[in-house]
Amino acid sequence: MKSFNVTFMETILDIYDGFEGVKCLVDVGGGNGSILNMIITKYPAIKGINYDLASVVESSPSYPGDVNALLELIQEDPLTLHTVTVTTSNTPLHVAALLGHAQFAMAAMQNCPGLADELNQQGFSPIHLASAKGHWEIVRDMLIRRPDLALIKDEDGKNPLHTAATKGRVQVLREVFSIASAQELTPKGENALHVAVKHNQHKALETLIQLANQIQVGDELVNAKDEDGNTVLHLACAAKNSKQIVKLLVSDQTNVEVNAVNSEGLTALDICVTSMAGSNELEEIQEVLRSAGAEVSGRLVQAVVSNQRQQALSREDRSLTSRNYTDSLRNGIGVLAVLFATLSFQLGMNPPGGSWQDWGSSTTPNFLNVTHKPGKSISWELQKSEALTFFLANAICFFTSLTILVFLALTEVSNHVALFKKSQQYWNFMLRTLFGSLLGAAAVEFITGMALVTDTKYASNICAPAGIVIAYCFLVAFFVLPFCWFVRGRLSR
Repeated sequence: MKSFNVTFMETILDIYDGFEGVKCLVDVGGGNGSILNMIITKYPAIKGINYDLASVVESSPSYPGDVNALLELIQEDPLTLHTVTVTTSNTPLHVAALLGHAQFAMAAMQNCPGLADELNQQGFSPIHLASAKGHWEIVRDMLIRRPDLALIKDEDGKNPLHTAATKGRVQVLREVFSIASAQELTPKGENALHVAVKHNQHKALETLIQLANQIQVGDELVNAKDEDGNTVLHLACAAKNSKQIVKLLVSDQTNVEVNAVNSEGLTALDICVTSMAGSNELEEIQEVLRSAGAEVSGRLVQAVVSNQRQQALSREDRSLTSRNYTDSLRNGIGVLAVLFATLSFQLGMNPPGGSWQDWGSSTTPNFLNVTHKPGKSISWELQKSEALTFFLANAICFFTSLTILVFLALTEVSNHVALFKKSQQYWNFMLRTLFGSLLGAAAVEFITGMALVTDTKYASNICAPAGIVIAYCFLVAFFVLPFCWFVRGRLSR
């Protein structure tokens, strides 16, 4: 069933032609817009807006006459402002201050001065929004009616002067600057000059210095320190692209203390040296500071010396670790070389299959007629090709082991003789190469020995896969391990 209001409005529209020629119709009743929809359905040329009061203020520049209509609405029902404050994030005064609607903003303040104290969901008051946007006329008029607004703080603890300094709104700075507002600090202990420098606002900083000098607080503000003990000059030297700001701070306009130290005992020049390394402006800024009498503090010198000492100790530790690793590796290779030399000697004197114990030829039926003499290898008489390979590999293994032991002795001597110290890497490379050869020879010796003590038809079955293993050992010994040692050496530098 239709409501009475809808039925009544339908009747009115049938007999009333007062909406002819209307271009825009705003419904500020806060309803669902059903009545407005009925009107614009009959008159499609009308621009219908179903907004609350704050939204109407926001759209008012597009529709001439809306501001006057809204002012009349406020005069008729001042409580409208309060209802909007409850139901929306931004009050009409917030919107007017943000968009620069000075006339409406003043009307709202006149009818409801308390709106100026309201913070929106972002934590800003109307005067903070006007300051951020640079609407200095609104800021001026608000301060005329409420001078205390110059000290109101937003959710971050900043007053309008801080906000204007952040955005570089020079004209707003002139309106809100006072001794009280200039001495107000943010939660980080920063005044407006700190804020301007942190946001690289050169013109704002220059304006603040001029205003401060006019009321004799310039020296106090320029040399004030934040919670970290940094003055504006410290912050300027820590920032990028701050050459013009540094020049301004050490100019005749200020009496900045160029050698003031922060909580870490560092001067502005110290920070410039440490924070702007590699910057194109570094040398020029340092020259500007030194020409103003800036000096490097003893704390920085101590820090540099300490850092160099730490780096030296770190390099020494890495070198000591590398030497310990190399010594352990050489010791292990030495033990293995002695073991291989012992085994090779034993196998050379007592080959697989044993030795003949008598003279003459064998007369055993179904046995080869072999002439032999005592002490000679049985495998040499019966399987000469396999035995030759075995004894050759055994000889290589034995003499390689002896050579490794000689090289180990030479590397030990080179550690104490200056002439050989530069050839340490050469000795180590030769040692690794010989050890790889030893492993390869030992593998061949083992395979041929297995062929000698088994049936000959299985020799190929043993040697084929064993050859693959030998090739893999050579690959690891001659390529993979040297490459790993090379990479490790490069990373340790």
